[in-house]
Amino acid sequence: MPRVKPLPSWTMVRASALAAALALALLPAGHARARAETPPGATAPLPGDSLAVASDTAEQFPVLLGSFTTTLHGSRPERTENIRLAVEALDGAILLPGDVLSFNERVGVRTSERGYLMAPVILHETRQLQAGGGICQVASTMFVAGLLSGLSVSERWRHSTPVDYIAIGEDATIAWGAKDLRLRNDLAQRVRLRVRIVGSTLSARFEGEQPEPGSIELATESRELPAEAGLDDARPGVEVELYRVRRGEDGAESRELVHRDVIPPSRGRKDVR
Repeated sequence: MPRVKPLPSWTMVRASALAAALALALLPAGHARARAETPPGATAPLPGDSLAVASDTAEQFPVLLGSFTTTLHGSRPERTENIRLAVEALDGAILLPGDVLSFNERVGVRTSERGYLMAPVILHETRQLQAGGGICQVASTMFVAGLLSGLSVSERWRHSTPVDYIAIGEDATIAWGAKDLRLRNDLAQRVRLRVRIVGSTLSARFEGEQPEPGSIELATESRELPAEAGLDDARPGVEVELYRVRRGEDGAESRELVHRDVIPPSRGRKDVR
């Protein structure tokens, strides 16, 4: 379980992408809008999909609205396979204006019959094995990409403890029948989701039909929650506020509070020596 590092009181830090090398992947990392180069081809339609599906014409979505990349380095093969299955289900979804993309509805139930393997998950602050373990990384990567693309968040849940593939406050956990990630397209144009595994990286991007004005970045404000004194193994908690920062073409800046996460200090044990 990752240890929460002490953070200075309410220090502003700008959310950042992974190392520059990851930006060379097929889907570039980053926290700013950028124009896409030639988008990859669309995927085949999914039967029974309530959303529109990607067409064979990549030119319909020539603009990169926002993207984000996380690393799969150190993932077990079972975990990577689960992620691959979720990626295949999500890739190519098209959202019309007003459409809501539900991670659970799109990916479906995670069972061994559907090919999902046993891999670690965080359940009640402990790591356990469960079919479909690892797909929360897909949800987290898609969540940040959606925020950077100007989509709205209808539903998102944090992990009970920090995860090691994304910054605190930027994660999104998934549980079938209980917790979902739902992104709504409030833009005045259609958008398409592309999700890819490239080497040891996982990338998500939203593409549009035309550029959106201005740019978007993410920023966090964090403060440490002190651990209870006099207890062994007690660790501090953290309170994080995630903001979406929009900059207009005229340079004007606005900040939107996306959510506030509180990870309480861990319980320690009394020193009986």
